[in-house]
Amino acid sequence: MSERTVRDLLGGGLRPNDPRRFLIESMMCAMHADGVVDDRENAVIERQVAQHPLFQGLGAAASRTLVELSNDAIRFAGSAIGRAPAIAKGLPARIHRLAAYSMAAEVAAADAVIDHDEMTFLEALRIALRISPQESGRMIEAAKGGWVADYLDDRYLRIRGLIGPACEVFALRALARGIANDEQRFKIRDFFAAIPDLALTKDELDAELYRAFRRPRAPEAQVFGELQHVARGLQDPVDRYWMVVYTLVAEIPATVPSWRVIPFIGVMQASMQITDTDMELAAIDALTFPPALSRPG
Repeated sequence: MSERTVRDLLGGGLRPNDPRRFLIESMMCAMHADGVVDDRENAVIERQVAQHPLFQGLGAAASRTLVELSNDAIRFAGSAIGRAPAIAKGLPARIHRLAAYSMAAEVAAADAVIDHDEMTFLEALRIALRISPQESGRMIEAAKGGWVADYLDDRYLRIRGLIGPACEVFALRALARGIANDEQRFKIRDFFAAIPDLALTKDELDAELYRAFRRPRAPEAQVFGELQHVARGLQDPVDRYWMVVYTLVAEIPATVPSWRVIPFIGVMQASMQITDTDMELAAIDALTFPPALSRPG
């Protein structure tokens, strides 16, 4: 697998629906959360936008535009907390959500103390972004210690490590539907390439998917049992949750709210041990991905 980092994922000029618009807004919300704009917090935002590799290639004019948009959005919402759901909706990918929370925490920690109002905002943001309390705690620790960039690179590489299991899940999905052929494999490759968490180079995705589609399986093997084997390798329940989200994203958006009647999704829920409540959240998260996304069918 290539030695790419999170900075490769987000770098470059401003694009339509650019996730950095909401990364900046998460920082601006953290600064405004306590009603006091501290110069140290503002300095952190300016430094991050100007120097952080995540914003490389964005440009000064585009950065100012995104800051102004964020200020307008917070003002119209009436509070920083009021923008948490919109930030989550604008950041469907898991790695983007982790970046938003980490950077917001770094701004909140800039004045050496994260006060009650700032923690209240960070908690609202955590819930909206579907980040576990354990992971948010580690991100706050990284923010206080000044190693957010290293933390994000580590998380990026860990999420990249889930692409192999995701390829296996989608190969089993194709088998269950009787369409485990090259045409479907190529459609899945294009689908993965459009999702930041699952994107590799074309050759890398081809290789991973080829292995999954051509993996020898016992004659008596069942999809549920094979998925259980994948689930056993995903010890973190958050990883299993996101695996379900990706399979829901692959469905036609209009059918996602009725996930209970989609056969493969039912098997995924059982094998990944996802509760009905979390399945409803996964459906909501799946629908934050663009409707025009290339789906494998």
